[in-house]
This record gives sequence, C-alpha cells and structure tokens, in this order.
Amino acid sequence: MKFTIRRMFLRIAILTVSTLMLAMAFSCIERPMKVADPQPDIISDFSAAQSSTRDVDILFMIDTSVSMAGEQSTLLNNFPNLMRVLKDIGGGLPNVHIGVISPDIGAYNFSVPGCGGIGDDAKLLKGSGCSNPIGQNFIVDIEPSGCSFSRDEETGICSNSTCSQANCEQDAFSINGTSSEPAGLTLYSDDNGCPRCRNYSGEDLEQVFTCMADIGTGGCGFEQHLEAVTKALSGNHNPGFLRDNAYLAVFIISDEDDCSAKSPGTIFDNSDTSLEGNLGPLDNFRCLEFGLVCDQTWNRFIRGGSENYTGCHSRSATDANNLLKPVSQFTNLLKTIKSPEMIIAGAITGPNNNGNLSIGLNGNNNPDVNPVCAAAGDTDGAAPGIRLYEFISEFISNENDLSWAFTSICNNDYSGALEGLGEKIKALVEVQCITTPLKGCPDPAAFNGQTPLTELPRGNECEEGKPCADVCEANCSVNDLFTTGERVTINMCPQDYNGGHPEKRDPNLPVNQCWHVRYNEKCADPDNNFGPSRGAEIVISRRSNPMPGTRASITCAGFPLIEQLCQDDIDNDFDGLKDCEDPDCQFPGGYPSQICPQN
Repeated sequence: MKFTIRRMFLRIAILTVSTLMLAMAFSCIERPMKVADPQPDIISDFSAAQSSTRDVDILFMIDTSVSMAGEQSTLLNNFPNLMRVLKDIGGGLPNVHIGVISPDIGAYNFSVPGCGGIGDDAKLLKGSGCSNPIGQNFIVDIEPSGCSFSRDEETGICSNSTCSQANCEQDAFSINGTSSEPAGLTLYSDDNGCPRCRNYSGEDLEQVFTCMADIGTGGCGFEQHLEAVTKALSGNHNPGFLRDNAYLAVFIISDEDDCSAKSPGTIFDNSDTSLEGNLGPLDNFRCLEFGLVCDQTWNRFIRGGSENYTGCHSRSATDANNLLKPVSQFTNLLKTIKSPEMIIAGAITGPNNNGNLSIGLNGNNNPDVNPVCAAAGDTDGAAPGIRLYEFISEFISNENDLSWAFTSICNNDYSGALEGLGEKIKALVEVQCITTPLKGCPDPAAFNGQTPLTELPRGNECEEGKPCADVCEANCSVNDLFTTGERVTINMCPQDYNGGHPEKRDPNLPVNQCWHVRYNEKCADPDNNFGPSRGAEIVISRRSNPMPGTRASITCAGFPLIEQLCQDDIDNDFDGLKDCEDPDCQFPGGYPSQICPQN
C-alpha cells in the first residue's frame, strides 16, 4: 500500500514539474535567445606609475610615550619580517628611503609635563649612539644610476656590473639639475653581488633600523600622530627624504589614539583643570570629549564603575566643540603631497572596536578611557584607535588589506602587519600583470622559452593564420602620460636588440623607451586557469628614469581566459582545446552552455 501511494505521489510530482516546464517554455518562447560571442575582443586597459616602479619611501611614526617600551621592542624584533618580504621582490630590494618620527610635537605654548617646546617637531630621528645612517637621519639603500648589470631571475645573483662609485654620486640621480638622492652615498655589493648605493656601513639593514628606531619612551603623552606625519612630509621639513617618483608608505605604531590639536592648542590650556572647568582635567579624556562624538553625551562626573559609549567617530570640521583638527584635513593634505594611488597606510594600534569605548576612572579619580585590549604583561593596555582607523581607512581600496593595515598593538607578534606592508609594497613595485590573456600572444611561457601552458602547436607544426604557442604579436597601445598632459607613444622593442627583451633600465637602449611582453609566473595562477593573463606582463624598458609623475597607459586586445561555448567547434580561449576537449567545459558550475560530461 505504501509503495502504491509513493508511486501515485511520484506521478503527480512528475506531472506537476512537466506542466511547469511547459508553461515556462511558452512564457519564454517569444524572447530572442541570447548567444555568447565565442571570441569577444576583450580590452585590457590600465595605467601604472612609471617613475615609482622601484622607489619606496617608508615613514614609521613610533609613539615615544612612557607606556610604549614593550611595544617598541616587539616592533624592532619583527622588523626583519618586513625586510625579508622586500628583499624577496623580483629585482631585489626596492630603492628605499626609511625614516622614523615620533608623535611628540609639544603642546603649542602651554606648559604640559613631558610636552616641552616643540618636542621632536616631526623631524626624522635616530636612536642615541647610532653610527648609522651616515649623513642623514634616514636610511638610503638604492640601485646605482647610469650603469648596467645582469640579474638572474631565478637566483637573484648579479653579474657583469659596469657600476662604479660615480654611479652613486648625487649627479648620477639628477634630472634637470635636481637630484632625487642625497650626497655621500657609497657603492656596495649586497649578498647576491648586486650593486647598491647606501648611506650606512658595517651593519646590515636590519641592524641599522633597529638602532635608528630605538627612540626612547620619554615623549609627550598627548600624541599628535597625524599632525606629525603630515608635517614631516610637507615642504622641506625633512630635506631629501620624500621623492617625487616614489611610493609613500606611512606606518603608525601607538597605544593611544590621535590628539592632533587645532591651533592655538586650546585643548592643552591648563588655566583651569578642575572637573567642573570648561575643559576638565588636563588628561587624555580631553582628546575624547573634544575630538570624538558618540551616540551618548560625554559625562565627566563618573561616580564609580564605567560608562559605555557607542558609535563614536571623529568630530567634523564644523562641530563647534571640536578642538582637534578633523581627520579629513590630514587625509586631504596627504593627497596633495602624493597621489592617493601612490600611498600605502597602516597602523599597529588599539583596535577600533567598531567605535565603541568605555570610560572609567584613573588613579586621580578623573575620567579616562578603559583599555580596549592589553598585551601579556602590559598593565597599561591600549585605547581604541578611532581617529587613526578613519585615517588609515581613507587609503585602503581593498577591505582585505585591513587585516594587516590595522593591527592590534596588543598582539604579541607584529609579523603579520609588517609582512602585510611588505606584500603590499611588493604587489605595487614588482608585477604589472595584464588583466586578460593577450590576443596574438596566447602562450607567453612558450614564447619566452618556458614550459608551454597550452596545447597549441609550436614551430614547424604551426599553420599560417592560426594560433601558435611560440608566436607573440600582441596588439597593444602603450603611451607615457606626463603631468603636463602630454602623451607620448611607446613602440615595441626592436627584435635585433637583446632578442627584443632589454632590461627595464638600459643606458645602451637604441631608443628612449620601448615595450615588450615577458612571461611572469606570478601572472599565471595555476589554480585560476593561469589567470589573469596566462603569464603575460608588459615591460617598459628605458634608457633612463622617466620624469617624476609619469604614468604609462596600456591598452591591449585580449581574449577570454576560459572556453565560452562548448558546442561551437571553436577554440574560444586559444589553448589548443575546443568544446568538450577543454576541461573548462567539464567544470561544474560553469557557463549554462557547458553541458559536457565530467571526466
């Protein structure tokens, strides 16, 4: 009986589904059927900074308040992780300037304990007793200019160098009479035998930074991070550090939020520090009350326990109660100093805590923020970095970057943050992958003498007019874009010079600049059908460095990375396999037209 009932329900279900399918068919029959273009002409179009290809200025803002001793030690212990990533960049360590500042810029004209005068005045610092760097308060470690050398892409070993001390002199880095590098650099060879110009000796880079960044814990307790950063980078405040053609990385390390005061520094007024006074006690709570606004109204008169505040964010420029400079003032100023796409920002500080914080009483029975976290053995803890989070977020285009760009200072290990910074720099200076495979260049690996990534024919097996693995005739338009608005066309590199693949900087290049296609395995992800470009990288070779601010516009005809249709008898993705021969057509969840059985 159960079997009979089950069969009856099954028949009803089948009849119902059939009726629905028939209804759907009639409802759709009047619509024209859309068929994918099996070979769409995809255009890969992007621009990339040229002057800054290998130049990076890294500014560390390190809190020097008394509570920072443990955190400074953790930073110095983890700095080698950043250097390890940077040295692993293709082409070796970028051309770096590395500097350190503190957030201690005094308290205007007010007398605040520990905040005398103008503090460190956003000047670049180095620890007492450091013999390096020499001549400057920032590290310089760059490639020589105006010479050539060969670098093995796999081992990183250099040979055939024509570089001498003259290529490290200031004149070697001059464009129109202005040098991008300081005087006094000395030619050295790194561990791979590659020539470098440096302003330090007798120590490795990690040792130099460890001493330079050991700037003590006697600084002002009212930390003005954002004011110090923008002041350090403005005008000629720290001559020679900031280069027009370099990426700028700003990294803040602090256990307190920003308290960058408006002029004339009213927030530091100590004429009335009573709880009932206009400003209240001269303590960090002032930075909260007159720098942030929350869902709740601030209350100084806490009788005991704690009071919670939610939805806190920086006060706006038009807020009459704001005694701090608005965060937007600093982000806007930094964007005038450097184009936003040239800026990398990060911080190791107190978590933002979604804008939530708690206020309790300090040892003087005055209101103070409760720590949002504390590292092992740390009795002070860290305050929520709400203003700092807003500042960093303005320069984050990918939310995934926040995992390293805003790291808790209460962590016992900062390697993730510093490695993340290094990986971000690496992604910017190392590879400029085309976003699609190149039409006319279906297998860059085979063309460049590497193991082919496709099943396309090669050599004598090739037929005229059909795709060939070892042929690369990319259809690209490459132009230099100058800050003046001028646009200059760049042609392909001549095949009779270095096989059409000269180095990025070659003083003997027969033309001023040219481009060529190189295979780069980092542009060929084996887990993503060798995307994004099947290994194609557009390389622009030049006799000398381009003018500061130069960008290259690259537009190339491309083709789909995967098979578009699986029953059209066409090799849509030019990999030598078509229709059901192609694994793309056997991948579950692919195009609706992919009906091939899975192997």
